[in-house]
Amino acid sequence: MKKTVIILLLNIFLGILHAQDANNPIDPSPTLGVFNRFYDNDFSKTQLIANVTFSKWFVRFSAEEQFNYNGDNEFKATNLLVSRLFTSKNEKNKYGFGAIISYIDSKAWAGGINFVSVSKLKNKWKVITLTTLQSGSNIFAIEFQPGIYKNYNNGWYLRSHPRMLFDFETDKYEVPFGAGIGKIFDANWSLINLLFEPQYDFYNGYGMLYIGIKILWK
Repeated sequence: MKKTVIILLLNIFLGILHAQDANNPIDPSPTLGVFNRFYDNDFSKTQLIANVTFSKWFVRFSAEEQFNYNGDNEFKATNLLVSRLFTSKNEKNKYGFGAIISYIDSKAWAGGINFVSVSKLKNKWKVITLTTLQSGSNIFAIEFQPGIYKNYNNGWYLRSHPRMLFDFETDKYEVPFGAGIGKIFDANWSLINLLFEPQYDFYNGYGMLYIGIKILWK
C-alpha cells in the first residue's frame, strides 16, 4: 500500500513538471501569465492567470483589474475554475467539464459551469476553447474564448484568440476578433511565451490590443 501511494505521488509530480506545450492551457506544467487588453483610448484591463493540471483535473485561478485613464481604477473579478479532463482515443483531443466560482465587480458572488478543450489538428494547427456560464445576485454572464493557433519553426506561431463577454444583466458585451503572432523562448528552467494580437470589437466599434507574457515551468 505504501509503495503504491509513493508511485502515485511520483507520477503526479512528474506529470506536473513535464512541459508539453506552451500554448496549451491544460498542460500539466504550472503556468503563470500576465495579460493586458487595451481598449481604444479609454481604459485597459490587466489579468493574472495561473494554471495547473493534477492528473485528470485542470485548475485555473484568475484576477482582473481595469485601469481607467480618466478616472478611478476598478476591480473586475477573480475566479477559481476546476474542470475534470477527458482524452479522446487518438489522444489528439482533450476536453473537460467542471465548475467555476467568482467574485465579480466587488458586488456579488457568482457560480456556474465551464467547458475547456484543446484539439490538435494536421499541419501544426490547434484549436482551443474556454466557455463559462455563471449566475448570481444581479449576475448572468457567459464568457467564450475560441482560439486557433498555427505553429512554425523556432518557437514562432500565429494566433487568433479573442475573449468574448456577454453580461445579460447589464447589457454589456464584448465581441472582438483579431489575429496576431507569438514567440516561445526556451529559458532552460521554463518556457517563456510572448504574444501580440490586435483585435477589433465589432459590437462596440473600437480597436483593441491584446498583449501578454506567460511562463510555463518545466
